[in-house]
Amino acid sequence: MHFWKKFIKIYKLIVKMDKEFKLLKKYFAPLSKHPGSENLSNDAAILRFKNENSVVSSDMMIEDIHFTSKHNPRFIAQKLLRINLSDLAAMGAIPHAYILNIALPPVRTSHWVKEFVGGLKVDQEKFNIELVGGDLSRASKIFLSITIIGKIKKKYHSNNLANVGSSIYLSNFIGDSAIGLKIDQGNTFEKMSDKSKKYFTKKFFLPIPRIELGQKLLSYSEVCTDISDGLIRDLNKLCYHSKLGANIYFSKIPLSIHARKILKQSANKNSFWETILCGGEDYELLFSVNQNKEKRFLKYMKKNVYKVGNFCEGSSINIFDVDGKMVKLTNNGFSHF
Repeated sequence: MHFWKKFIKIYKLIVKMDKEFKLLKKYFAPLSKHPGSENLSNDAAILRFKNENSVVSSDMMIEDIHFTSKHNPRFIAQKLLRINLSDLAAMGAIPHAYILNIALPPVRTSHWVKEFVGGLKVDQEKFNIELVGGDLSRASKIFLSITIIGKIKKKYHSNNLANVGSSIYLSNFIGDSAIGLKIDQGNTFEKMSDKSKKYFTKKFFLPIPRIELGQKLLSYSEVCTDISDGLIRDLNKLCYHSKLGANIYFSKIPLSIHARKILKQSANKNSFWETILCGGEDYELLFSVNQNKEKRFLKYMKKNVYKVGNFCEGSSINIFDVDGKMVKLTNNGFSHF
């Protein structure tokens, strides 16, 4: 009897492994055309580089923290890959390959996996990157993690080289993703059109990793990071490492047309600005340019970037409203703990 119990246990394990193999072969192996991955047949991948350094980063998303069961698995996949790509952009690296770890509860059907893989496929082609390995397991909730590998030559962005007087720039609008999250959580905004709602929701789920800009900035910027936890919190990290303070101005913060409509209708302006500056998940680049290079930089960029302030002596971030008065925010940004 003991033998049969042991046999059944081993048999179930083999069946489970067989299901995992079929899942990998059917859905994930087609994503992996990199020669070093060998169609995910091994437990490790081989990556070869010539005269280049590798840049490695990792991010995870967990069900009921970063997304819920109601969300489109295609968008979840795209966001997971894009937030990792954004880390490469902040370093000035070129995307090369990624490793995916995924744990799913039994209730997640092959349809969910198919949609998830569909999202990865779209963005693999868009950003010229391929899956080279990973792991698949069971869990009570969905756990997703990507480790991304990029290529870069000797020069890269460091976050401790800012100087007093250096200008602080943003790559594009911020705050739209935070508003999109509020909408997704059921918050209502008076007189908001369906077009605006769709815009904000898309910005929340589909951030744009500024890979090309990150590479261009290698010749001009001193420090560079992507905004994941909110402008103020991420700027505070740059200030800390450079042992400097910063001045930021409401009047210079780039806002989308849709966000400007909310600002115009908002009775509590400070609350609006708190959402914009501290909401997070913008994944735009935040970087500095030395005054000596600024003129050439703006000519090169054709002014498609936004100057929002400057680094200064001290250790605090000074925030000025549209009237030039210093304000204090109650929320500094997203914290993981």
